[in-house]
Amino acid sequence: MSTEWISSAEAARRLGISPATLYAYVSRGLLRSEGTSGRRERRYRADDVARLKRRRAVGRKAESIAANALDFGTPVLESSLTFIEGGRLHYRGHDAARLARSHSLEQVAQLLWECDDRPFDAGNLPAPSAALRTAWSATATLSTVDRCLILLPAAARWDHPSWVEDRAAMLETAVRILRLLTAAVTTEPASALPVHEQLAAAWQVPAGHVPLIRAALVLSADHEFNASTFAARVVASTGAHLYAATTAGLAAISGPRHGGLTRRVASLFAEVAAADDPESALVERAGGDARLPGFGHPLYPDGDVRAATLFALLREILPHSPELALAERLATIGARLARAEPNIDFAMATLERVLDLPKDSALALFLLGRTVGWIAHALEQAASGALIRPRARYIGPRPAA
Repeated sequence: MSTEWISSAEAARRLGISPATLYAYVSRGLLRSEGTSGRRERRYRADDVARLKRRRAVGRKAESIAANALDFGTPVLESSLTFIEGGRLHYRGHDAARLARSHSLEQVAQLLWECDDRPFDAGNLPAPSAALRTAWSATATLSTVDRCLILLPAAARWDHPSWVEDRAAMLETAVRILRLLTAAVTTEPASALPVHEQLAAAWQVPAGHVPLIRAALVLSADHEFNASTFAARVVASTGAHLYAATTAGLAAISGPRHGGLTRRVASLFAEVAAADDPESALVERAGGDARLPGFGHPLYPDGDVRAATLFALLREILPHSPELALAERLATIGARLARAEPNIDFAMATLERVLDLPKDSALALFLLGRTVGWIAHALEQAASGALIRPRARYIGPRPAA
């Protein structure tokens, strides 16, 4: 099938833009053009113009809801990793709720990274360099996120394969990063055991309850372009190695509006549970604006499927847990006050209390699960070879004429 080429005037007309904007699209790689023999006029691929017109139509529709193209919910990049629609979450076409009941985080990593189990060879562990040992000793009293933010650069300094852009080497580096961060959470030496088994051993979780740890990791693995994932992907687009991209994700997840939400929910639980009347305390805590942490998610107007899945597993495995009963009562009241269902942050905080896990375990589970997603996006972005460089919508004073 032959390629249709059109003039710059026709391309600008179809897109409803000026010639200057047309040239800007070419410089950003959104349109392909070629010169014409003996003339300065360039011509443009009609299929590129049609595709860009469709994308701009999606953007205009989203801007009727969001004022900025990077606000919540507006598509900004293409990806084949995660699909959210109709209240369901899918990893490369596989239902994440079903995967949570049967797969380990490593198996989901193989799915998202599109690899077999070879990078997960038992000998592929972080090298215990002097820099890493020094950093490890210096982070004993730090929070999980802060410890990870120090250990990752220390490991990258001596992990020479991390700088190689060969895909096989990148996959092996990805496994070392996941194992290093798991060790940072457990404060035990790096291990080739599945992540959920390492966590269960470190936190002394009974064997019958370990599937809950595994499920929480899988449900946290990816969620398309959330703040931390977008940060990791931007860094990966510069050609930086996987340690740098993962560090960017960690930095973003430390914020109170992202990973820090689990801490806010845990604080809410502790405050309400300590009250003489927990239900009345929750109503009082909601106040006049009913802004409760742990409720509602814009992508799941009918309820966060990740939270629903985790609660279903909790009921199956620990049906008589007093902590679960309290959480479900608070979830019902909170949903009425907030006019939204519990989200993954509420469910993870519930898991932390029901299993009597160490403080910040909910955030640690989310962090380790999401590491797989950060790496998947970094690999996908590296394969595209494109630099992510959005333009700003200028709203300041105009230059003087």
